[in-house]
Amino acid sequence: MDKTLQLGFPVPLLGMQPVRLPVLFDDGELLALAKPAGVLVQSDPWYANLPELVEAIRFQAHDGKPEFQRLNIGPEGLWAVTDLDPECYGPVLFSRQRQVAEKLKSSLGSGNFTFSFKILSQGGRKEDSFECDLPLARHRDHKRVLVSHTTGKKTLTRFSRVDKSGNFQEWELQTSFPRRHQLLVHPLEKGLPVLGDARYARENPVLLSRLKRNYQYKRDFDERPLYDGPAYFLEQIRVSEELVISCPEPPKWRGLIRQLAKCSQG
Repeated sequence: MDKTLQLGFPVPLLGMQPVRLPVLFDDGELLALAKPAGVLVQSDPWYANLPELVEAIRFQAHDGKPEFQRLNIGPEGLWAVTDLDPECYGPVLFSRQRQVAEKLKSSLGSGNFTFSFKILSQGGRKEDSFECDLPLARHRDHKRVLVSHTTGKKTLTRFSRVDKSGNFQEWELQTSFPRRHQLLVHPLEKGLPVLGDARYARENPVLLSRLKRNYQYKRDFDERPLYDGPAYFLEQIRVSEELVISCPEPPKWRGLIRQLAKCSQG
């Protein structure tokens, strides 16, 4: 498959800037796109003002946009098989047929998929691997999930350390069914708050001035975060032994790791 293949979305379908999403996989029936942070897959009452990828696809498919027609995306658009936190970058799997999507979602619900995430955290644990199975529930009054042993749904996250630079660590997290904000709450509960996670870890944006000693502030200069939002992304979806969908790192990910390593060395 052509690795440069992309689908374009003009303003304001996915925000106030035009966006082109890489096509990560396409076998004629299933198709995977790299979803950017700040975009929903489908509607969620917590995020009434965020753009929705499924609706943006259907809007352009119904209008008969040529690049959608070339990919055989019909007027009804695509049906999402997987979901992903709006704060998170990574692959989303779609089907061109509703029945196929429903069958795959049933397989997903049975725990047959494996989702592999990467996170960056400031903190540490002695173990190189461990698990978290705390059940999670949506809060009744606030836009957040919480650990609940009475109303929470079963979850399981497996942690494996990838790398360490000073007090900063990169971890791989695997789960068979990622619930909303599971990949933010489980790390926090295990002492690994995700860098930049304002909602749960109450982390400030990841700024160079926060990391670098003797940082020289510039007059009339608004410092931009080294990474937009929580430092986590979905790297891979394993649907079966034969079908594995991988996603490149987000554009700022490697730069953030380099800065963390550099600052850790003094």
